[in-house]
Amino acid sequence: MINYTDTEFHPRDLTDRTWTETTVLIISVPEAGIFGNAYVLARPNLGVTLSSVILGQGFCRQPYEVDFTDPQMHLPCPESFSNYSLDNGLTVSSDGPRNYRMQYKNALGAASFDLTFEGLHDPFDPHDPDQNPLFERDLTTSDDSRKGDEWENGHFEVKGRIRGELELRGKSYQVESYEGMDHSWGPRTEIGTRSVSWVSINFGEDFAMHMAVPMRIERGQVFYDKIRFGYVVDHGEVHGLIDGTIQAERVDMLAFSNHVTATDVRGKKYEFFGSAIAGHPWYTFNPSHVCYQSLFRYERGSAVGYGEMGDIFGLDYLAERMSRHGRLK
Repeated sequence: MINYTDTEFHPRDLTDRTWTETTVLIISVPEAGIFGNAYVLARPNLGVTLSSVILGQGFCRQPYEVDFTDPQMHLPCPESFSNYSLDNGLTVSSDGPRNYRMQYKNALGAASFDLTFEGLHDPFDPHDPDQNPLFERDLTTSDDSRKGDEWENGHFEVKGRIRGELELRGKSYQVESYEGMDHSWGPRTEIGTRSVSWVSINFGEDFAMHMAVPMRIERGQVFYDKIRFGYVVDHGEVHGLIDGTIQAERVDMLAFSNHVTATDVRGKKYEFFGSAIAGHPWYTFNPSHVCYQSLFRYERGSAVGYGEMGDIFGLDYLAERMSRHGRLK
């Protein structure tokens, strides 16, 4: 179960140099095709923090097409992880895992934002069997290197409403969207074997869904295995998922369309067909990984929703299967 204090740095072995705490805020203006995020990775035992902000409009398959990227790799680690300012111009404040405010001003004046996140529900803890009906099954695959360390220790997810203002190279946008926010903590080796998809579908305050799904690459094609964990938020009530599948079509590894199915613990079934309206490869959150992230549009009856689909690969996982020297091609 997640507590009020879980937005802070957690008790840890002070000799473990790999101890890591992260948080991310997805930023989108769907009507303008604007999509990106603000990410923070802190290693308090080393006294350093990585912070990355990326914003793109439409599809950006090449780095020069991305509208804005600000990766800062060696910032001093703050004393608190719930209220802090970093030297890259990012300020984060929180009064608990359901409410955040992120403010940012780029040193070159190329981008800024002032955004609030208002959580719609109590956080989902994938390590709590009362919330995650797939917890015991997931333990049987603890040796699967595709899972990585990132969500294996402490982790929570919250769906919420994001509001505020964004300025991108002199042009202003009002942000009014629904997305997920998370916080992870624990030892993290970052050896690049990870292969997992992070899928978010949001229809305002009525409904939202999240899924974490392992991926595999065979003969250059990406396939999605059965869901690791996930949940739906149905009018503020959280229900864990017991099943889920994903299929996607892609260009240059970026997903452009998908088909998502899921069943929650009540037996309610869901099916979505998504069309991407923006996307880019995101390299700057971690030097050993890349996230091919797309912003998808979905329909549910007469309602229209949006959400990120981020296919996260360790670079060694890709190299073994797709490079000229790959031994698993």
